[in-house]
Amino acid sequence: MSEICYLDNAATTKSAPQVVERMVKSFQQDYFNPSAMYKPGLNEEKAIQACKAQLMAAIHAKGDADRRIIYTSGGSEGDNLLIRGVLDRKRPSALENGSIVTTIIEHPAVREVFSDYEKRGVKVIWLPVDEAGFVDPQDLSEVVDEHTLLVSIMGVNNELGTFQPLETLGKIIKDHNPDCFFHSDFVQGFMKCPIDVEKAQLDGVTLCGHKINGPKGIGAVYLREGWPIKPLVFGGGQEHGLRSGTENVQGIVGFDEAVKLWESHDVIKRLVQYRRYVENTLMDTLENVKILGPQDEEKRSPAVMSVAIEGVRGEVLLHACEAKGVYISTGSACSTHKKEKHQVQKAIGLSPSYIEGTIRISFSALTTFDEVKQGVEIIIGEAQQLRKFAKFIK
Repeated sequence: MSEICYLDNAATTKSAPQVVERMVKSFQQDYFNPSAMYKPGLNEEKAIQACKAQLMAAIHAKGDADRRIIYTSGGSEGDNLLIRGVLDRKRPSALENGSIVTTIIEHPAVREVFSDYEKRGVKVIWLPVDEAGFVDPQDLSEVVDEHTLLVSIMGVNNELGTFQPLETLGKIIKDHNPDCFFHSDFVQGFMKCPIDVEKAQLDGVTLCGHKINGPKGIGAVYLREGWPIKPLVFGGGQEHGLRSGTENVQGIVGFDEAVKLWESHDVIKRLVQYRRYVENTLMDTLENVKILGPQDEEKRSPAVMSVAIEGVRGEVLLHACEAKGVYISTGSACSTHKKEKHQVQKAIGLSPSYIEGTIRISFSALTTFDEVKQGVEIIIGEAQQLRKFAKFIK
């Protein structure tokens, strides 16, 4: 087998060769400050505008790309910028009398922000999800009213792959309260699941580069026109004052190249095949295995899946696979604290006998079928050995 079978792409991805090549060229030749008044600086500014237009097209957004797209350091900053940016502009009376809504399976970058506001006295409504990880539209309809300030619902869950029906949810929100800010953390969904911010009536969307074979340290948010937000970072006034600091040009062009990679190849078709293969092989070979999340391929991401294997501890299986050169995870890389452990599995009502045996397998545009095939063989073999050992020590 190859030296490494990397199947933890939901945590991060390897930067594609063309991404690295474009970034190196930028580091060495196009290194000018975009705010400089001379021609090379102006050329860098134009390059940034072109990258913004590419992102706008990818999410089917309309309007001035320069003002609608704001570059950030990644998904966590993006979530904080949009949520805090909207709420911190509200009058104290609005925060005191209003509410904000999210789900119980959000990424910590959203969940912890909501928890912070809850500690400060803001009413937070935590929506439950069903066994596949979906929000019940009726539940949302019952909690959104004229006092709802903001709703944040993750577009694609980073463990289950659940692809929320954002257009349906957006219509409910705006029908109940047109002035409510609708945000989605779409970090795990970007370029993997279709999104149309106009049809979904989304006011803010969070994106990230390193989940799609781009570099770490670069992300972006989409902000609909008409929504003033309070910046997190003040300084030289870059990004129209919404995110000051010299632009990360090399990260931006790397992000742009990653988007092109996912657009120009049959990436999604391959990932669908990979996921089907993993699911079918595991179910046909191992007993007492559950594939978590939606069964309908149209309602889930092809890039990430969680599997629960009864009688096996996920962390032990992870390290057993690691010893054989296969890298998987037991859940979100950003949920390592004990208080957050298995939060998603508990939220969907998974039985305790399966919770401890949950592993996450995820793919990228660079994942090969050989990696998937070899990785699954190792996972199955190690799971079988661990089950035998567990029976032996009983």
